[in-house]
Amino acid sequence: MQQIIAQYNKKMAKPEGEVPVIVPGDTVRVHINLYEGGTDHIAGLKKIHRIAAKGKQAKQNVERIQVFEGTVLAVYGKGPMQKVTVRKIASGVGVEKTYFVNSAKINKIEVTRHGVVRRAKLYYLRDRVGKATRLKEKRVR
Repeated sequence: MQQIIAQYNKKMAKPEGEVPVIVPGDTVRVHINLYEGGTDHIAGLKKIHRIAAKGKQAKQNVERIQVFEGTVLAVYGKGPMQKVTVRKIASGVGVEKTYFVNSAKINKIEVTRHGVVRRAKLYYLRDRVGKATRLKEKRVR
């Protein structure tokens, strides 16, 4: 059983240089593949709605990339099962998303800034608003 799990993990992992080293406090841009479109849901609607939707043409399935930029609060696990929690403020509301780093839905991850932190989990940023959420930038020579 251990061998089967190891083979599966090896198959799911992305190539060596494709995933950057991510630590809490980093500001990252996660590029996510989204698939939109299709009118397959029409068949399950009531008769009145089906008649109204009958003249509509079926949309093509559209694939696009959406970027989610924010601060890394936590990194869980290692290897192919590594997860990252990213937080950003959108319209005055905090939004947190957790991603599997090696997921097929993730196109790429860019690290834009390295922050100076002294903790492994930055949950204290949830209580802060505005300029208080900023982290000092790590100086790299």
